This record gives sequence, C-alpha cells and structure tokens, in this order.
Amino acid sequence: MKYGKGRGIAIGDSDFKSIIDKNCLYVDKTEFIKHIIDTESMVTLITRPRRFGKTLNMSTLNYFFSINEKENSYLFKDLKIMKEGEKYTSKQNAYPVIYVSMNGMSSGKYDEMIIDYKYIMQEVYLKHIYLLKSDKIYEFEKKYINRILEGTEEQNLKTSIRKLSEMLCRHYGKKVILLLDEYDVPIQNAYVYGYYEDAIKFFKSFYGMTFKDNPNLEKTVITGVSRVSKESIFSRSK
Repeated sequence: MKYGKGRGIAIGDSDFKSIIDKNCLYVDKTEFIKHIIDTESMVTLITRPRRFGKTLNMSTLNYFFSINEKENSYLFKDLKIMKEGEKYTSKQNAYPVIYVSMNGMSSGKYDEMIIDYKYIMQEVYLKHIYLLKSDKIYEFEKKYINRILEGTEEQNLKTSIRKLSEMLCRHYGKKVILLLDEYDVPIQNAYVYGYYEDAIKFFKSFYGMTFKDNPNLEKTVITGVSRVSKESIFSRSK
C-alpha cells in the first residue's frame, strides 16, 4: 500500500489514472498484471462481490496494456509491476485494447437493453475512431464503423467486438487484449425484469461471435458478480 501524509481515500473512484494523479491512497495490486501475462489461459474470468475493486483492476490493465495510453506510462513508475523485469515491462502500452464496461446497463425492457448496449458500443468505437483514417481498413469496414456510431441494428451489435478486434489487429499488426467488465449485469437485470429469455438469446450469440475461434485476441479478462456454477440465471431453461 502507498501511504502519505494528507492522502485521501478515493471513495467511488474506479479510474486508476484519477487515483494516482490525485495522490490518493492506493493498494498496489499491479502484480495482478504479471499473473495475466504469465497465465496460459486465453480467458481469465474473475467473479467477486460488488465493491471488491474489479473495475479498478480493469482500469489498471487498460492503462498498462493499451497502445493508446503511452502518455500515461508514468502512472506505474513506482509500482510493483515495474520491478518484475523486462519480460513484463516490455508489455507496457504494447497492445491494442478493447475495454467494455456493462456496469451501467439497468434496463427494464429488452428494447431498452439494446438501446443501452448501442450506446456502450458507440463509446467503445469512438475511442478507436482513428480507424476511419487507416489505410489498412477496408471501405466496407469503415461503413460498418459509421453504422455503429450512428446507432446500428441489433445484428451488427452481435458482431461489434469481433469486428473491432479484427480491424485493430490488422491496423496495428498485433493481437488485441479484450477487457470486459461486469459482463453479467444485463443478464441479471433481464432476469429481474422478466425478459431473460430474449436477453440470454442475444448474449449467447454475442459472446459466441466474440470468443469462438477469434484469432485476433491475445488475452481476455472478464469480470462479473455471479457465481456461474450455481447462479440460477445461467442454468434456467425454458
């Protein structure tokens, strides 16, 4: 833990950069980055209760791995990961990263869930809007990007992350790290409000297209709050 006179506690702040820049108290969990690099698993799923620090850890991973966050490399200067050697420090800001948070999805109806997800993907694609100027992206793909930004139909939403990973991989010549925070929030919400069957059908297709045989992904880290092996919303049948 980092201590210092006059340091405050950043209650409710899950942005790694904000906490470090404000010199707030911070428990150094950056050795978690070492684990993500070392694991042979392509997908790491973390299920913990709310307020356990999952989103802060995901934010930390984004700032460390993202090729678009090089100007923020100073954030890790005095932290444990920078003492682990070149095997790990060489991975800093070395990958295209897709960072998706579903934490804000609290829709009461299926149609509202789709609208919420459209907004989330618009925000994700805006972070990579530079792809519209890339000579490595085909014209039909640029039209796809614009459809996402304009608020596209449901079918394109199901392929949105897979297509973005494909374009980023080609643009940078490197595989993508995918960070998916609170993946189960919309599913839990659908269960509570009574449109579970429609929601689970959508997300089964979405996750299948995102992960199944996707050669563009280097690593994927997913967080959620549900105990997958026991939680009824994942095993409920018609």
